[in-house]
Amino acid sequence: MSNRVLGCTGNMMTRAENLKGHAIRNETGEAMGPRIIILLGAPGSGKGTQGALLSARYGVPTVSTGALLREESKKNTPSGFRLRQTLAAGALVDDQVVFEAVAARIRTSSEARDGGLILDGFPRTVAQARMLDRLLASMGMAAPLVLHLDVPREVLRTRLAGRRQCATCGAVYNLRSGRSGRGSRCEIDGGALVERDDDSEGVVERRLAAYEAETLPVLEYYRWPERGGCYRRLDGNRGPAEVTKELCGIVGFLGATGDDSVGDTAVAA
Repeated sequence: MSNRVLGCTGNMMTRAENLKGHAIRNETGEAMGPRIIILLGAPGSGKGTQGALLSARYGVPTVSTGALLREESKKNTPSGFRLRQTLAAGALVDDQVVFEAVAARIRTSSEARDGGLILDGFPRTVAQARMLDRLLASMGMAAPLVLHLDVPREVLRTRLAGRRQCATCGAVYNLRSGRSGRGSRCEIDGGALVERDDDSEGVVERRLAAYEAETLPVLEYYRWPERGGCYRRLDGNRGPAEVTKELCGIVGFLGATGDDSVGDTAVAA
């Protein structure tokens, strides 16, 4: 079975029963109960790759903001048309639009209440972070665990320039670090590998600038102890296996399934 990460990071082993008995634990081994895990980092930092790996290994659902918005943008509606324009330009989507899409998933997810949920790339602004805090408090859930994948800007440019995605299933490859064994075709379903609109050179620069302006303050927001959460910075400029191992150590999942192996996978998003 291929170890490529699906671009639509939805529900690879998301049954609530998989989570029972495997609560997220802190550094002392104490169970923290249901908790939201936030993966933050610039475009190209590996959030999509790491979120999908954790989801597949431990049955914790991953909600990718980008995947949610791209799916909505495909709809033949006024909001879908506006989203297509915004995403193609590399601009940030309105806070309320993004929050409502993510909040709907959290509110309707039994897994979020039973064992936790992984948010890939959300919140991206301080306003979204505050909205999320209020939502979690209203649901009686703990403050989030924030995991920051930090990668140098030049490395991000290189990763994004080489990223290719299957037009059919969404699997992600990289021309530099994780080519498909089938050339320009997906190893999973043979679909054509294409460059995403938001990975073109000009758009990449705008996306990185938008991240620095809007999302870096979110990291500062979560660093303050009074937020009640837990912030951890990780060096994302390493192989995916190394990053995954450190993530598992922080979250406290290692040993939950008896499988500590981590395969190398192309860095995705």
